[in-house]
Amino acid sequence: MGAAYFIVLEKNIDGLDTGMDGKSLTSSIKQLDKLAKKHGVKPLSEFFSLGIDGLSDLLGEDELGDLKLPDTDHFSPTDGLKTIRTLLEQPLPEKSGLIEDLKDCERILTKAEEQGVRWHLEMDV
Repeated sequence: MGAAYFIVLEKNIDGLDTGMDGKSLTSSIKQLDKLAKKHGVKPLSEFFSLGIDGLSDLLGEDELGDLKLPDTDHFSPTDGLKTIRTLLEQPLPEKSGLIEDLKDCERILTKAEEQGVRWHLEMDV
């Protein structure tokens, strides 16, 4: 299966399919972050957040016990779009699915921006 980044919205948006593959983002994240830094935008990996909500989904409530974790960070879709669109303007490796993953991010974050819904990246392993 392989690890895959995906977008989690702070709240659901009616009619928006947030599904995406995300595997190419995961395998290319170092290159994408390097490009983002080179062009003065926030690296994609810095939108990752896994607070108590995400960890309880991953491990299950019983596994957490009394563990104290920070709340999940959420980010402005405008900031995410700035990074995504900057990356899409760059010559990207001909890696299968990378451009599609970035376009899925752009599609989801565009709707999130319209609705004023914050977001973060999580990883499915």
